[in-house]
Amino acid sequence: MTLGSRYLAHVGFVTTPKYFDDSPMEFLKVAPERAGILQRVLHLPGYTYDLKQRAEAMDELEASALALAESHCDVVVQVGTNWVHAAGTDPDEIETFIDRVSDTIGVPFVMAGMAIVRALRAIGAETITVANSYYRPDWMAGINRFFEQAGFEILWSGNLLDQGIYATFDELLEVEAATLWNYPPDIVRRSLLEAHAAAPQADALVQTGKGFTTVALLDEVEQWTGTTVVASDAATYWEALRHLNLAARQGFGSLLDGLR
Repeated sequence: MTLGSRYLAHVGFVTTPKYFDDSPMEFLKVAPERAGILQRVLHLPGYTYDLKQRAEAMDELEASALALAESHCDVVVQVGTNWVHAAGTDPDEIETFIDRVSDTIGVPFVMAGMAIVRALRAIGAETITVANSYYRPDWMAGINRFFEQAGFEILWSGNLLDQGIYATFDELLEVEAATLWNYPPDIVRRSLLEAHAAAPQADALVQTGKGFTTVALLDEVEQWTGTTVVASDAATYWEALRHLNLAARQGFGSLLDGLR
């Protein structure tokens, strides 16, 4: 943290191309007062959300992280769960990548997918049920493989189509076009509750995908289910605040509430 700054801490966000990612604004809801934010959207011409495109853009991701660090960010966050597995990488390889980028840019570097793993380990979870949200089959297979490689047993997983919340892929595409990939809260809530109902014995309920904004719903869902929710957005904010040794505002789920 920078002595004399009007901000308590400076947090940089590297976000996905062609997506109105409001993660920095959501972060301010859970962060203590006077947190400062910067955002850099990856510029990848012709980007279509393909995993191969992400795998080939790791150098650009690192360059963006460096630009934010050089702009006095105390921690740099990469948003988007899929990046950790896009190149077929496993958790150990991603840990190595994160450590190298952190050393290169001089401040902690956070990746959303790995933040979920670290949060699950922090709460002692061994079994999980996974709400894969709007994930396409290859995205879902990749992130679930990553969780299993990290040592977690998946008792159930499924996306919105598996859950019957939307009947067809075309319907899913229509919702994404209408909402700019920012799914309505009632859909997010329903998906989380149904994922819990599919495996209520799981130690934790995991959610993947930033197109689900969860933090305002986490207390409510945890009260209904009695299960800790480790969502992509909340886990990412949790790890950023943990690196800064800052507590979150209360009321945004037990994971963030646990920061003291």
